[in-house]
Amino acid sequence: MLQRLKFCIAYFAMWMAFFTLLRVAFVLYHHTEAARAGLLNVGGIFLYGARMDMSASCFPAAIAFVLTGLFSGLAPKFAARLVTAVSLLLMISFLLLATIDLQLFREWGFRIDDAVLRYLNTPREMLASAGSAPIKLLAVILVVLVAIVLMAYFRWWWPMVASWQRLSIPASLGTAVLCGLLTWGLYYPSRGGIQKMPMTQSTVYFSHNAFANQAAINVAWNFFDSVWWRTYRTDNPDVMLPAAEAVRTADSLRASSDVAAIHLLRVPRPNVIVIIWESMTSKIVARLGGVPGVTPNVDSLTHEGMLFDRFYATGDRSPEGLTGVVAGYPAQPTTEIIQHPRKSASLPGLPRDLARAGYSSTFYYGGDPEFTNFKSFVLQAGFGRMVTKGAFPRSDWLSDWGAPDHIVLGRLATDIPSMHRPFFVTLFTLSSHEPFTVPMATVIPGRDERSLFLNSHAYTDRSIGDFIRHAKTQPWWDSTVIIITGDHGHRLPVLDSLQDILRWKLYSIPMLWVGGALAVRDTVVHQLGVQTDIPKTLLSQLGLDARAYSWSRNLFAKDIKPWAWFTFSDGFGWVNEANGEIAWDNVGRQVIGQTGQVGPGDLHAGKAMMQRLMDDYIAR
Repeated sequence: MLQRLKFCIAYFAMWMAFFTLLRVAFVLYHHTEAARAGLLNVGGIFLYGARMDMSASCFPAAIAFVLTGLFSGLAPKFAARLVTAVSLLLMISFLLLATIDLQLFREWGFRIDDAVLRYLNTPREMLASAGSAPIKLLAVILVVLVAIVLMAYFRWWWPMVASWQRLSIPASLGTAVLCGLLTWGLYYPSRGGIQKMPMTQSTVYFSHNAFANQAAINVAWNFFDSVWWRTYRTDNPDVMLPAAEAVRTADSLRASSDVAAIHLLRVPRPNVIVIIWESMTSKIVARLGGVPGVTPNVDSLTHEGMLFDRFYATGDRSPEGLTGVVAGYPAQPTTEIIQHPRKSASLPGLPRDLARAGYSSTFYYGGDPEFTNFKSFVLQAGFGRMVTKGAFPRSDWLSDWGAPDHIVLGRLATDIPSMHRPFFVTLFTLSSHEPFTVPMATVIPGRDERSLFLNSHAYTDRSIGDFIRHAKTQPWWDSTVIIITGDHGHRLPVLDSLQDILRWKLYSIPMLWVGGALAVRDTVVHQLGVQTDIPKTLLSQLGLDARAYSWSRNLFAKDIKPWAWFTFSDGFGWVNEANGEIAWDNVGRQVIGQTGQVGPGDLHAGKAMMQRLMDDYIAR
């Protein structure tokens, strides 16, 4: 029995060493962020992270203890092989998870969670999206980590189980009891201690540096915790204010009149085309202070229409941008309503409401409509027709993503003459998504990620410019308004620190209104707005009922309150009229950044919006 006891203690230590190895790999891979965090924070990553490592170690240890107790006494060789097989299977699975997490963290700014599962039903698009990732480097890292783990296991732990000898029945029973007690003893370490509430991610938060807090999280623990809670949680995880106060504050902030103080349209029922531009950040538009020369067509069009220069994405994912633009519903920090058709069916939808006013509607997307559940949402929102990847011949596909933007825009131009008028069209571009492969001679030279990103946007800009130049020659142009905006921002073209990635610099996007039906030209609107404000603003201009869009505001109402609010995982950002900006981390319950003039009222407003949104989401 003593031999088994020593093994159990050594086995638990093995898992602690394993998770420490994963944390070392994470810090080394993100060495630039680690250097910014400083030596004390790097030390804290390992010190505070050990508590979550201990919790994560309890679960494989419990499996091994049970197997040891059941089989090692009377069938020691079988038990040794079984424990080894289970251990190596778990470790290699966790190594694969951790390796994926290395790059996803660079892209997303948070540790891998169940969000990655949303892409498993479209593996080809998922692989295409990974095209800009350093696959070879990650493969080498995975191989090295697997080699280290295998060598360490067979050097130190395999000899312990390989030397097990058959025990007498009394000794076997004693071993079973001992292992049962050890398994029961894992209860408190698994929950992070004897405190009343079990461990959460915030337990290991120790710093005002966002990278340090994220690095302290155990990758396996975080993934499986998210899988469990996002499946079963029915309570609001973001309660920060008394319920009545949160409702009163949030509802007051969202209130705006349906009557527009400014009338923008020359015709009462214009055709409407909404172009949602993949990853269109303000950082690429020269007139918004972005990189010159990337979007010359958009820069020129800003003088022909109306540019919103203080406009924000509601979230940082394409599905969140789609639901924000079409349904006026904000992004949730730890889930996406589009992934839950029962909930998304309760949302309003522009095509459904416009249909009541006589509009036909079509959704254009050159990719797979199953990707991140676009199809169910588009149908629920009331689009009468969909033109997606399958509508284009394979010869037109540039990559696994599907048809590039100029092909899809060309199809729209061909279809419009036969559309019932007035029409409502939403076109979602995709060519500026990773891996940034476009059918155009290079405009932005270079093969680095930044250059490829900018070049892909130059291509989409050219495609949209060609479409609008064609549209101006058509009889339907004078009765059409085109709204161009991004689905979300992007960390490129500037690789800022994680502190900036999590905040407002990632969320600033353009919105441009152009078209022959527009009554204003060369106008810049300085009103703070968010994607979710598009439905109510548009319907108000059309004189249609917009009351169903309770999370949307009319940007031209006299009583609108100036603010922008968006969410990230797991937190929110708030921007006030004076350009004061504040970012809040829901997990650590702390401010992780602020600029300009902000005060307690700004943080209170953001908390109220967060709490009210999650209450609304859960109730749907």
